Amino acid sequence: MIQINRKIGSAVPDVLINKGAAKTEAHKREFTGGGISFKFDRRIYGAKEVKRTLSSIQNGKCCFCESNFEHVGYGDVEHYRPKAGWVQGKEKLNKPGYYWLAYDWDNLLLSCQICNQKYKKNYFPLVEPQSRALDHTYELGNEAPLFIHPANEDPEAHIEFEEELPRPVNNSNKGKVTIQRSGLDRELLNTTRANKLKTIKIVYDLAKGHPETDQQHAAKLFLTTAHQDTSEYASMLRCFFKKNPIDF
Repeated sequence: MIQINRKIGSAVPDVLINKGAAKTEAHKREFTGGGISFKFDRRIYGAKEVKRTLSSIQNGKCCFCESNFEHVGYGDVEHYRPKAGWVQGKEKLNKPGYYWLAYDWDNLLLSCQICNQKYKKNYFPLVEPQSRALDHTYELGNEAPLFIHPANEDPEAHIEFEEELPRPVNNSNKGKVTIQRSGLDRELLNTTRANKLKTIKIVYDLAKGHPETDQQHAAKLFLTTAHQDTSEYASMLRCFFKKNPIDF
């Protein structure tokens, strides 16, 4: 997981400003009238222009696992703060959810379906559960989420890699929770990252073994771009290059 730079090509999609804002006000009125369940409009938060903008910002990668997935799946517009209901631990779904953020740009991310539907779901734990914003009149700034928001903070301050395996930085509780509840350590994902790392290691050894040659020049060029934001599993590769600098 890497930090998502929303300053690049991240103008808020018009559908959220226009239709989303109106729908948000309608949900607030419903809540004031006693409603706790809402009919959310997927055509707004899941609109093509929303998904297209999120995909561009995230370089076509899942906001959590960093997999390129759009060639095999549509992906989900993930609500960082769950819209319909939330869970702190293993209890049943608590309602209402963060209904007033259903169409809020800052609350939307693009996720692969496995990270979203199998792992994160409606999970949204806080350090202090009593500080939770229970409706739109509460102040979100009082919350201290235990789950990383990859567009608002640097995940690499909390999660690092030992080879292909993710682990919390300095036993970070936020890192630990995020790894577990986004499935960053699931077996098939670990295997996929290991295969990626194997290729990088082969190229790295090739570059070291052929000093001052065209082969080394080409290999170093490949390695220096391998851990950029656009690259799959960039966070893992950055950890590899910290231990194995390209200084030869």
